Amino acid sequence: MEKFRHLIKNKWFKLGVSLLGLLYTWFLCYICYIVFFYDISYSNRVMFAVLYVLFTAFSGFIYYYTRKSPITRILSLANAVLLLPILLLDWGNLPLIIPAAILCFFGFFSSGINPTAKTIWGTIFLLLYIIGSVAFYFVWYVFRTTTEDTIIGTGTSPSGNFSYYILDIKNNSSGKLDVYMIPTHLNDSAFGCIELDTTLKKQVRQAVKPATVDCEWIDDKLYINNEVWFNEAKYYEDDEYVLDDGTWTYTYFEIEYPINTLIEQITDIAGKAVDKLTESDE
Repeated sequence: MEKFRHLIKNKWFKLGVSLLGLLYTWFLCYICYIVFFYDISYSNRVMFAVLYVLFTAFSGFIYYYTRKSPITRILSLANAVLLLPILLLDWGNLPLIIPAAILCFFGFFSSGINPTAKTIWGTIFLLLYIIGSVAFYFVWYVFRTTTEDTIIGTGTSPSGNFSYYILDIKNNSSGKLDVYMIPTHLNDSAFGCIELDTTLKKQVRQAVKPATVDCEWIDDKLYINNEVWFNEAKYYEDDEYVLDDGTWTYTYFEIEYPINTLIEQITDIAGKAVDKLTESDE
């Protein structure tokens, strides 16, 4: 027993145990990744809650036991930063956010950082959260175009690798109908209880209302109003789909700025005028 007490008080043993805290930091990094690029749903919410609480409690014990370790001090600071994008991009997902927030704040306040440094870092994090939240919501809700979007149709290719959805967009003008393509083969699952649906998409057609879009898969081609608008074979190379040609975007980053739309319209009008002048000169 005396040897055991001596072991658990040994600073080198604590330093080694503190490396286990990297698991939770890695977990937060992974969550940051999936909230950026996936929609999260739960196939087994109870299983997720039990596993998540146990993992959080174990990590909390590690952070408290090794609170004076330099590794734990660094991890407690890193975790506080990693929590911010999770809060901003997946705010309504309380089963995911609450345990992470509790552990991040517990790890920070219980760490062995001296009180003066802790006050300074706490002030920095407070400002980071306030400024980051204000900037995010200012851009997201003030500068983006306000629309009412409704999905009115969906369909999956025979291969199951791609699906489309028709978006009915109501805005201040006549509105639009957009057809988007999604690479469904990128959908994934994690930890046996989380389903991840990719938010990667490609706009294949847009029509100003009043308009109709009749979509139909024939073999590996998507026909819209009897015209081919998407060819799955075009994105199939060496057994991999090519999705980095600049035409694919993620939902979280598709923020429409009115000034950008105006610039695009002016550029389009100017381009057509230049083309007509060139034709007349010829």
